[in-house]
Amino acid sequence: MDTLREFLAAHGVRSKSGKLLGKEAVAQILTNPIYYGHFKYAGEVHEGTHQPIISKKLFDEVQAVLTRRFRWSKLKKPIVPKPFSGLLRCRECNSAITAEIQKGHTYYRCTKKNKACRCTQPYIREEALDIEISRLLSPFSLKSEWADDMLVRLDGERKLDAQASNIVVAEKRAGIAQINARLQRLLDGFLDGVIEREVYAAEKAKLMSEKKTLEEQSSALSIGRKTWLEPMRNWILDAKSAGEIALTGSRNEKKVLASKVFGSNLVLDGKKASGSAIKPFALLREAATNSEMVGVTGLEPVTSSMSRMRSSQLSYTPIGRKG
Repeated sequence: MDTLREFLAAHGVRSKSGKLLGKEAVAQILTNPIYYGHFKYAGEVHEGTHQPIISKKLFDEVQAVLTRRFRWSKLKKPIVPKPFSGLLRCRECNSAITAEIQKGHTYYRCTKKNKACRCTQPYIREEALDIEISRLLSPFSLKSEWADDMLVRLDGERKLDAQASNIVVAEKRAGIAQINARLQRLLDGFLDGVIEREVYAAEKAKLMSEKKTLEEQSSALSIGRKTWLEPMRNWILDAKSAGEIALTGSRNEKKVLASKVFGSNLVLDGKKASGSAIKPFALLREAATNSEMVGVTGLEPVTSSMSRMRSSQLSYTPIGRKG
């Protein structure tokens, strides 16, 4: 380490006071991922577009040496992820479920912050909770062939919707052009002294109001086509991947999906997780239970449960809120 400090100093890399860099400063340089092509921003690592100057393999070898030979380092210890923290609440006292590390294992437990209740809930290891979350997610998987068929039909709906919207938008824009022409003629008449100021002002205000209305309607039509199409597409993709995530997904992926499926409805009771799904996932399970997943024409199957999935997108429930 001292040799490296002297090398950096010889090449002009010193502290602000002109002295050799401290060992901590050198260690921070050696652990910066920017040299192999990544960079840190706001606590996250991102891929850079710059040319790396070392390989990732060499970087990893340096990290191994630092870990083995410089245990004195005061660098921040790597944060151990606790993916299921904040996902569930305690059924007994309704307090949040938190996580802590004991003897190398992550345990989840009730925070027991409800003073009105003497909570008796036990700890649960992360591996066991992982199995519980996977069990809850499995029923909300949409078969791949059904999902693909729905996506094809959705694309068809998108095209039809866009065509219809474009026709109406063109009509609105034509109306705006007509109003602009009328406004110009009105201004010409006023400037030529043909139209009195009071008449000009009143007529202009009326035309400007009509123009604003048409502009807002045109803008709303351009945006409105996404109000259910995009949420519906995202939901289909989530449901399609639910089975794979439940089986082989990372714990973070399971947390994200569980938040979409259950919102804030997940609870832990006696080392067992449970929760009621929010729309539209709740309708998916209802449809699967009733064997209604058979479609004919159009985007939605002709059944009541699946048709309600589309309408539920119009009131799309944000993650973390109850449906």
